[in-house]
Amino acid sequence: MILAIDIGSSSLRAAAFSPDGSLMPETLARQTVAPATDGAGAMTYDAAPLFDQLAQVVGRALRAASRQGYSIQGVGISTMMHSLVGARLTPAGQADVGAPTTPVFAWGDTRSESERENLVEYFASRRLYARAGCPLHSSYWLLKLSWLRRSLAIEGWQWMSFAEYAWLRLFGVAYASASLASATGLYSRQAGDWDEEILTALGLTRKNLTPIADDDLALTGDQLRPPFQSRWSQLRSAKFFPPLGDGACSNLGSLCFSDERAAINIGTTAALRVTAPIDREPETPPPGLWAYRLDRRHALVGGALSNAGNLLAWGRRTLRLPPPPKLEAALQAARPDETGLTILPFLAGERSLGWRPQATGAIIGLRLSTSPVAIWQALLEIIAVRLAWIAEELAGAGLFPASATCIVSGGVSSSPAFATMLCHAVGRPICVIQTEASARGVALWVSLRLGLLTLEQCPLPNGQWFHPSAEAHARYRACLLRHRAAYHKLLGPALPNVSDT
Repeated sequence: MILAIDIGSSSLRAAAFSPDGSLMPETLARQTVAPATDGAGAMTYDAAPLFDQLAQVVGRALRAASRQGYSIQGVGISTMMHSLVGARLTPAGQADVGAPTTPVFAWGDTRSESERENLVEYFASRRLYARAGCPLHSSYWLLKLSWLRRSLAIEGWQWMSFAEYAWLRLFGVAYASASLASATGLYSRQAGDWDEEILTALGLTRKNLTPIADDDLALTGDQLRPPFQSRWSQLRSAKFFPPLGDGACSNLGSLCFSDERAAINIGTTAALRVTAPIDREPETPPPGLWAYRLDRRHALVGGALSNAGNLLAWGRRTLRLPPPPKLEAALQAARPDETGLTILPFLAGERSLGWRPQATGAIIGLRLSTSPVAIWQALLEIIAVRLAWIAEELAGAGLFPASATCIVSGGVSSSPAFATMLCHAVGRPICVIQTEASARGVALWVSLRLGLLTLEQCPLPNGQWFHPSAEAHARYRACLLRHRAAYHKLLGPALPNVSDT
């Protein structure tokens, strides 16, 4: 069995999976978490308590696995992207396991946006969008570390993701994977390593970041620090692999690692991603998108929306909606884009495609006759059409051929009406799977590394297929054009950080 650990922005989970990626549901352990936020744009976690909660979740999953007689051969971690935490460096240049850390700065912490103007010229002149594959945005470490330099001697710390910090606590040493390093804005895609020039500009050296591991690097359970060797004795011979980003894991769990399929995940946020061999990776990311690494040999190219499940949660709190069965029936009876509403959904700012973290939301076209159900329909449709916009940019870059399909995981599975909207908007067949793709993906990754199965043996999860209508696709295409027009009129032209031109 494989133990999959999933570190999300709103929950921590752990469960056993069979080598072919089948969840053993009786082993699933879960803990809800929430970041601390404020009006200034903070979005942080306290590292030590968050780690303690994670260790408790892992312990519960292990106890459940032991009760079933399962033997754990490997351990993998799927983690939220872009988190940043600092651990103090000792005089010997090692991260101090026991010392207090900085807060964990999450992807949605926008306070570093104040550094943008100081970096725009440097970012453009050095063509960092092409080099690092990441726009100039507060999600990424370049802005965060530049902002932290104002009040902190950042050269006295080792900087890492929260998942790497968990490894530090478990093993006394931390490693980054290519997957996580490539989503920081400090990674050279050409060199496949930390970008020395960017580090120098920040006043940092390699000792300030964790080393980037090879794909096959693993530590064994007997290398755990003493408290965890005794607590998790059943993992003594298991192999632990460095954490992967949840986006990479979602593509793996959806079996989207060729140009035949793209992965769409809709949770608190949403994303559409394709995988390609690095020799087919574009020199510069498609406009408004990013280019990370799935592993040392594969690129992960796509875009992420900051407003999806959180946007819908706002809608549920704010609108007087009918009970779910009546709401679903009303949506299924509605025609595509019949509300005529134009939504700018940026309640949590914007990432793809314009990368405006300070953007706010708007609903255009409201009348006295506009119903709560109509607004809800428009909220669902704007998520679908903005994902379609990402798909359009990928297709224009030759990364998403017309024959490709989409594998969809996350919140869509509870609403066939929403799935139908998404299918019509992207204009391609989609398969909605029930599996939690990121946890399944890291389990498959560990199985592949251990040689327990081959890529060809990985099964596609069961799901429900939806097929697009040309007429409905045309209506959603018109909706996207109307949205773009309102977007550019209200927010202006694209910011200079989403292109090197």
